[in-house]
Amino acid sequence: MRHIRAFHGEAAPPTEAGSLLHAAFDVDAIATGYRSFIDRWGGSVPPGGAADDMALQLLLHTDWLELVRDAPYLPAEHVPEDWPAARAEELFRELARRCEPGASRIADEMLDRIDLAGGAVTEGAGVEEPGAG
Repeated sequence: MRHIRAFHGEAAPPTEAGSLLHAAFDVDAIATGYRSFIDRWGGSVPPGGAADDMALQLLLHTDWLELVRDAPYLPAEHVPEDWPAARAEELFRELARRCEPGASRIADEMLDRIDLAGGAVTEGAGVEEPGAG
């Protein structure tokens, strides 16, 4: 906890919270980040040429986390009416739900082939167990 710094504050009159928010954050750049996410992920072809749902899930989550780490959740009453954050989050959640079953199936198949306890790969993976042969 020694590395965490938190505070709570309110704008005192005559300061207006909206102008303070725009002075503290590059609101246009944050909106551009959300719009870029929507443009990249909102089409019919996923970006990056993902070969399967697991690759797609990894790309999607990486892109989303990179965006939200740099973009604070700004109060709706102080951002433009066409603020793209909600649409970007809806798109992320929709795509994440869509690729989850396939990504889980691929992960399960991969894990079924690996003996995590003994280090040997199980039947069907083409690797002999230690001492065999």
